[in-house]
Amino acid sequence: MKVVVAPDSYKGNMRSVRICSIVKETLLKELPDAEVLTIPMADGGEGTVDAVVAATGGSFHHVDVCGPLGDPVRAQYGILPDGTAIMEMASASGIELVSSDQLNPMEATTYGTGELVRHLIEEGHTSIVMGIGGSATVDGGTGMAQALGYRFYDSDGKEILERGGKILSRISRIEPIKVNASIRVACDVTNPLTGPTGAAAVFGPQKGATENMVEALDAGLLNLMAIAGTSGAPGDGAAGGLGYGLRVFCSAEILPGAQLIAETAGLPEALKGADLLITGEGRTDGQTASGKLCSVLAEMARERGVRTLLLSGALSGELDRFLDVFDFAFSISAGHSSLEACIQHAPEDLGFAVRNIARLLDW
Repeated sequence: MKVVVAPDSYKGNMRSVRICSIVKETLLKELPDAEVLTIPMADGGEGTVDAVVAATGGSFHHVDVCGPLGDPVRAQYGILPDGTAIMEMASASGIELVSSDQLNPMEATTYGTGELVRHLIEEGHTSIVMGIGGSATVDGGTGMAQALGYRFYDSDGKEILERGGKILSRISRIEPIKVNASIRVACDVTNPLTGPTGAAAVFGPQKGATENMVEALDAGLLNLMAIAGTSGAPGDGAAGGLGYGLRVFCSAEILPGAQLIAETAGLPEALKGADLLITGEGRTDGQTASGKLCSVLAEMARERGVRTLLLSGALSGELDRFLDVFDFAFSISAGHSSLEACIQHAPEDLGFAVRNIARLLDW
């Protein structure tokens, strides 16, 4: 029997690498003759580099860059065996790098993300996969562009050297450069750059934007679009408009995150000849059955004639819908009375659930 284990993280609890380790170890205790392949998964947010490097046997690297508010941070990236570089903007410009009382998208910048891209290009890595979840910014990717060598000028012809969302409305001219890299962006957000469902209105408040800031940022992003002369597309609003910036300033390709990460991690190859795919996440609800990572993996497995078993921390909503997407759907919940207890006992509960599943497989 060949089993492929490809879970997402149990958010706030266990990263996918650890889940893979527990599931594989438990399966092999019960089914010692099984072939178990582990492909840790992520959707382009935090943990993406860890997951893909672990899945492919790549290597981790670090570089010091400018953090979202200007302080230096040590950003992580990975180099995969085929030479592809994988990075997360969150490692350089993420919201987790800023304390809650300092969040301010008028000041926060993606400059460090651009420095990371520049470092990769200078090191000769021109094929880049980037996750853009978890940003602290709403600067339309202008900080990233500045780090790569773009120059922005105001109406007086003076170069704008400041950074952050506050510069967006001042941009009157852009002096472009050519970015010599092929960048593929893992993005499951379809929000436009501006408007009521845009970067500022939807994501600004969680990054510290007041009502007045949201209005100013949205107007600034609209100005950026006008000056850049490139119309909008779905996903432009991701990561505070970094989706737009990557597409316009770097000619990046914006792709569905789950599909891109799965392909980069080697899941299609691993599924060849498999009998079962085990995937899962912290909590599965109706959204999962409508295109999130686990359902994307289930579709990839179905196309290859492989059954999928969903094994999540919790199941909620219309349970019957899960069986339209997955062949089997289980929760590891063992009846704990609080979320804290569920998190505390998740490793042993996961192991117990896998032991039961393995015994059914061996029946």
